[in-house]
Amino acid sequence: MSASSLARRVEICLEFEGVDISTDISQHLIAMTYTDNEEDKTDDLQLTLDDRDGVWLDWLNIPAQPPLPPATSSGWKIGDVVTANGRPQYSSYGNGNPGAMLNNYKGKVTYLNLKSGIPYPIHVDQKGWFAESQVKKEEAKQDTMMQSGGAKGAMLHALIVQKNWDFTGKDKMLNCGIFEVDSVDVSGPPEVVNIKGTSLPYTSTIRIEKKTKAWENIYLSAIAEEIAVKNGMKSMFESTYNPYYSRREQVQQSDIVFLRGLCKGAGISLKVTSKTIVLFDAATYEQKNAVRTIQRGSADIKSYRFGTNSNDTAYSSCKVSYTNPQTGKTIEYTYKPQNPDGTGQQLEINEKVNNREEARQLAMKRLREKNKREFTAELNLVGDLDLIAGVTVEVVGYGAFDGKYMVESATHNLAGGYTVKLKLRRVLEGY
Repeated sequence: MSASSLARRVEICLEFEGVDISTDISQHLIAMTYTDNEEDKTDDLQLTLDDRDGVWLDWLNIPAQPPLPPATSSGWKIGDVVTANGRPQYSSYGNGNPGAMLNNYKGKVTYLNLKSGIPYPIHVDQKGWFAESQVKKEEAKQDTMMQSGGAKGAMLHALIVQKNWDFTGKDKMLNCGIFEVDSVDVSGPPEVVNIKGTSLPYTSTIRIEKKTKAWENIYLSAIAEEIAVKNGMKSMFESTYNPYYSRREQVQQSDIVFLRGLCKGAGISLKVTSKTIVLFDAATYEQKNAVRTIQRGSADIKSYRFGTNSNDTAYSSCKVSYTNPQTGKTIEYTYKPQNPDGTGQQLEINEKVNNREEARQLAMKRLREKNKREFTAELNLVGDLDLIAGVTVEVVGYGAFDGKYMVESATHNLAGGYTVKLKLRRVLEGY
């Protein structure tokens, strides 16, 4: 809860390897971008930091060997040194006091942990005092960095909080999830550091290790669960359709490529987020109530684009036909939506099915895959934490483009303000 008398605002909460760095990073944060994708693509996080003081680049890229300790004043021990304007002021272990006063200095000072050689900012109060507990806190963060061997491969947990957003004192929070840092870049002058993380790193075993394995007498949900466990992840299965395989071959494929292929074949969506593999039925998500209505002319709409495409997207029906080469028996099923639109064309599918029910399920899913891209949209709005991938919105006032849309991608951008860019596709009715 926030005081309703305060102005509404957006705050970012960040944990680096389990250590809260929100306060420290807020002073340097230029922008944060979080992209949430519905399926197939990974979620991404990007932080842009002002680093004219050289703090973050040093902290994020650990030197191979710590530098030698600086010269210390008489009576100081070789420990942790605080400097102001580049000059040593106090060693936190020098005299055992719980804190120390920096005469004639207020504002930011630099703390140097001699075990790592990494400078880090701390802050002095109005009376010129800083607490030893603050130094201890920074030391813990730097020890974490030393143990992880640098930023790459480290874990970031991010949250976006809207404080007093509706002027009621209530706060809203979006848990962006857990990301592994896969790149740290610097540019300048002035120096700017970019930290990028992904929900499924390109160097992870699930992506790069190619395997050969025969999967026999197993459901899709069980395959996903086994792959998740072997890769130190969790699995969620949110689909009423759960294909059973008498045998499937994984031949020199990574686990994620093999699993994605099975999901495509079954018409089931796959998403990886917060170290969790999620398999879900997009049709079920489309039936959920819209989280909000987007009305043409609304003040929070910054820009929009709508489009339609009937090229290989506007089929009126789908026919599945499969002949068993051993028995010669043919299984056929033609599926039509309740309110078929489109061009009257029929989609023809020849894939293996074991019975008419499998043929019906396959025909419906293949028709959905083709037709779901007929109507698309892009919207750039004032930030809204309710707008995430997988939710639906109602679009009103755009004529032929009106209707219910699924959010395929939501990019939350905090850079001098808070906006969210959406990629949408119109929900298919009657499937």
